[in-house]
Amino acid sequence: MQESSLDSLKALTESFFSKHWNRDMLGDPPTWSERYAFEGSLPNHNMQGVYAFLKEDIVTYVGVGTALGGGRYAGHGLGKRFQSYTKVINGAHIPTDPRLVEAGSMVTIGFPQEYAYLANALELYLIGRMETQHNVHRPGRAVQP
Repeated sequence: MQESSLDSLKALTESFFSKHWNRDMLGDPPTWSERYAFEGSLPNHNMQGVYAFLKEDIVTYVGVGTALGGGRYAGHGLGKRFQSYTKVINGAHIPTDPRLVEAGSMVTIGFPQEYAYLANALELYLIGRMETQHNVHRPGRAVQP
């Protein structure tokens, strides 16, 4: 089980893509956004993908937003999921979920819609290999040697 740092999150994501992303056919895989502290638009709000809550540089929770949506919001899984953790007051996103309030920021990784199914696999891969404070169910936990 790896530590839960932002660097570990990125390294595990690279490991996942080395196994499940054909760079020759698809080009470079998606990358994690810069840290988002609830000002402006959520990075990748218009995509499906994975998000991680950060308390300083420690990942406290990993989740997935893969709702298909509809109409002009088709594929906006991350934005839809983010709405369940916040409320909008005077145009600003205010975290309401205690886990996100405690963390203070987050990062996201968005997938092109035709590969969004990989977001679910990435979430399972990460939570199976990282000790996070708030992920309780850990399907896909890596077998320890």
